[in-house]
Amino acid sequence: MKAKSIPLLPSNSISFFHIFTAFLLISIFSIESAHAIPAFARRHKISCVTCHIGFPMLNGFGEMFAGNGYQLPGADLSDQLVDTGDEELMLLNHMPLAIRVDTFFRSRSDTKTSNDFQAPFSLKILSSAPIKKDISYYFYFFVDERGDITGIEDAFIYFNDGYKDVDLDMRIGQFQASDILFPREQRLTFQDFTYYTTAVSNSNFRLTYDRIVEVSYSFELTDSIEMAVVGAVANGNGIGVADSDRNFDSDEFKNFYAKMSLDFGGDSIGLYGYSGREQNTSNTRNEFFRIGPDFNFTIADTFNLWGNILYGEDSNATFASSGDLGKIESWGGFIGVTYPFMDNWIASLLYNRVKVYGKQPLDANTLTVNFSYWLARNFKLMAEATADLEGTSPGRSEKTHTGVLGIVLAY
Repeated sequence: MKAKSIPLLPSNSISFFHIFTAFLLISIFSIESAHAIPAFARRHKISCVTCHIGFPMLNGFGEMFAGNGYQLPGADLSDQLVDTGDEELMLLNHMPLAIRVDTFFRSRSDTKTSNDFQAPFSLKILSSAPIKKDISYYFYFFVDERGDITGIEDAFIYFNDGYKDVDLDMRIGQFQASDILFPREQRLTFQDFTYYTTAVSNSNFRLTYDRIVEVSYSFELTDSIEMAVVGAVANGNGIGVADSDRNFDSDEFKNFYAKMSLDFGGDSIGLYGYSGREQNTSNTRNEFFRIGPDFNFTIADTFNLWGNILYGEDSNATFASSGDLGKIESWGGFIGVTYPFMDNWIASLLYNRVKVYGKQPLDANTLTVNFSYWLARNFKLMAEATADLEGTSPGRSEKTHTGVLGIVLAY
């Protein structure tokens, strides 16, 4: 079948240029940003740019702050604490809350509705605070996402320097198994990291949200190279509701992932591995793994080049009980470039590639261009276009080109 070229918008629609010109000042756009909350700026009386190149993307100091359990070393919070007379009780004199209201306009070519105002797309209430030195909590609640109440996604307790001030940290709760690679909430693009969210098999496993216990340890390998090792245990079936027995895990197995990385002068390379198995109600199993490198480099003190490539196998992707067990191989990843080219402006490129053997409709090949402008530190305008480079086929009759305009607002 000859590939069919589909324009960004149908010919009888308003042109993308006119929509961009008229809508740039009034549109509102959503990018999930769990870790960029103004509660931190209020608490420590610092600007958002202390931790962010442009929120939600962290700079080096922001990564250190997050890795320190969202606590600023040596910070004096005495003027924000309630005097209870008990040194073992640390209570802020205000409830640490922040909000995000996200709405966006989207143009797409793969559905009958080509132009859509999605207002509001999401409304979040976020909170984080220290419980004592080196122990903090963090969570956010989706009051409204895509017109419905979603509930809690990220929610965890963070233990920093847990043993005699050794850089040994632990995180317990709900978060994403890919956070130690590239946190999806910190991306500048609306376009996601496609392989992380692709349902290769019928398993509930994803490289996204799960209930996890994660331990990390870092140390100086040489005077200029730091090594970090992360290991984790996960339920492996997402963050759905408990069953009738009040169990969150759906089988007796646990999944495991780990990462080793080297950091040299702000640049880093790493190797990630995930291994797991899942059993359905018919006692049929699927065993799977994902493995691959990631990297993050700064070029000429301006360009940031980063990416991740993973290879995976599922032994019984369809949970077949006999015959061909449906082994599936897959690989995927992305490469991104960010370039702060003017004050308050960042240009981004993101290339996604996914290949799932035997499931051609899941293949992806996209290129995204994003321009973001910070009108205020917590108020961002942006424009983005994503081109679908994957060819059409009998199982994939149309390309999916998209365009997005909007604003990210947090307070």
